[in-house]
Amino acid sequence: MKFSKEDLLQMRFDDPVPLPEPDDDDDDDDIFEDAEECCIICGNEIANLKISFNEKEQLYKYECANCKTIYVMPENARMKDSVLLQGEERDWPAYLQETLAFPFNAFICESNDREFFDPHYDGPRLYDAVKVLEVFYSLKYGVEAVIRKGRKVYSQILCFLEVEDFDSRNYEEIENYKRWREKYWLSDFLVALADWTKEARQEQDE
Repeated sequence: MKFSKEDLLQMRFDDPVPLPEPDDDDDDDDIFEDAEECCIICGNEIANLKISFNEKEQLYKYECANCKTIYVMPENARMKDSVLLQGEERDWPAYLQETLAFPFNAFICESNDREFFDPHYDGPRLYDAVKVLEVFYSLKYGVEAVIRKGRKVYSQILCFLEVEDFDSRNYEEIENYKRWREKYWLSDFLVALADWTKEARQEQDE
């Protein structure tokens, strides 16, 4: 982003917002292009955001009523290409641990690799009902949950769980997190990992 926060605060965003272009099914350059658009902070659905546009600079301003965030970014950009005009980045593990009402009922909505490749795996499987006790930070997965099935306690990737009560705030918060993780965290994590691997190889070659 070539503009500072101060520049963007002075910039006008009053041009007509362009309609989305039709999807090109043959374009596979970005494996994350089909991830659902959402707020870069709280994961709120893009349909719930107020969007304005500056045609000259091809910049969009997004205002999220859910987390009170305002930010500017080009179309289809990554989170690192955005500028926050209001609000701050979210520490998801801490936020969810503080915001969710524990314990709560959920079920496994996605299988993990251990179910298929570990012959000794005896943990919860797809569609099993579990009770979520807490969440914690995970370098590999972003956020994991401590779950209980019967008398045993396990850890599970939070995105592999679905809250039983669809009308609860727990359901809304976790679905927002899933949407945000798929659109922003996962892609940025893999890009950073690829950059780190490339740098490590270059250092070895030297």
